[in-house]
Amino acid sequence: MKHLIAYIFLMLLPVMSLAGDRERTFKRLTYGVELGYVYTFYSGYHNNFFSPDGWRVNEQDRGPCSENNAEMYLHIGWNLSPNWNLSAYTGYTSIRTASHCIPVSVRATRYFKESPKGDRWLSFIDLGSGISIKKRPQEILTGKIGTGYRISLSEGSKLDILASVRMNYIHSDIIFENIQIAPERINRNNSYGYALAVGVSLSF
Repeated sequence: MKHLIAYIFLMLLPVMSLAGDRERTFKRLTYGVELGYVYTFYSGYHNNFFSPDGWRVNEQDRGPCSENNAEMYLHIGWNLSPNWNLSAYTGYTSIRTASHCIPVSVRATRYFKESPKGDRWLSFIDLGSGISIKKRPQEILTGKIGTGYRISLSEGSKLDILASVRMNYIHSDIIFENIQIAPERINRNNSYGYALAVGVSLSF
């Protein structure tokens, strides 16, 4: 996660270096809340483990699915220029129906109109991980790429309408014949899902 944040800052350094005296006068600190709906339409898994009887079991499957979830985020960030923002996000989300977590991610947003005071289009990339809300933690990785439209409510408040494609990767628990397999008996437990997400974000 530390390497990810460092890479994003390095990619945005040229943008920061281009900021002139005019750009130093606009608002830098941002914060707000985001609400979203997530529809997972494709998923897959590959499990390889030893059963309680000692047999090696190899299971895998993939295909269309239909799962609906909601999510909420709080975010705080910094405007690097009138056209770039870098923010940290956390909150609550469901990575598939059985995996609820507290997400932690970094989002880089590009705005496509010069003036920050007007309405304008945007695009973003969001990469991060999550803290699993389970007795045993799961490794969770998430990635989003999306677009949206920013509506300027006032000089200090903005409303974003967002749409994105998301991929989730999880080392999930394995239940075999109603018995949960211990981690030391698992060779592979990869699970992933692709989802569409829409939401609204209020920023100040």
